[in-house]
Amino acid sequence: MRLTAAFLADAAQVTAGKLYVLGGAFDTITARSFPAIHRSLAVVLVAEVGPGDRNRDLEIRIRLLDEDGAELGIESQGNLRVGAPSALPAGASSLVPLVSAFGNVRFPSPGGYVFDVSHDDGELGRVPFRIRQAQ
Repeated sequence: MRLTAAFLADAAQVTAGKLYVLGGAFDTITARSFPAIHRSLAVVLVAEVGPGDRNRDLEIRIRLLDEDGAELGIESQGNLRVGAPSALPAGASSLVPLVSAFGNVRFPSPGGYVFDVSHDDGELGRVPFRIRQAQ
């Protein structure tokens, strides 16, 4: 499995295998004061799942880290299982959209942050972004 896309959105959902995104693909959040609470934040991923990863549990973990790599206690963990659609040619990969929504995320201070995405205890990808103080 590998990520073909990873980004932040205000909201997103997957319905019938299709990805619907509201306010996506940004890398800066502006806050008036700190600590800042961001009401709705979604980590949007598109994974390419190959034949070797089908029909088994693929553990995915998403953690929020600050710019020093410290965990902030915000995480999502789950298993993805992808079957082989009958219309898919043998040996072909599938694109699988995934969304992990977080509510009322607390950011203690301005600076750099990253959502770290891992699979089988190895890094699958990173979604870096910044929180800045409004002027």
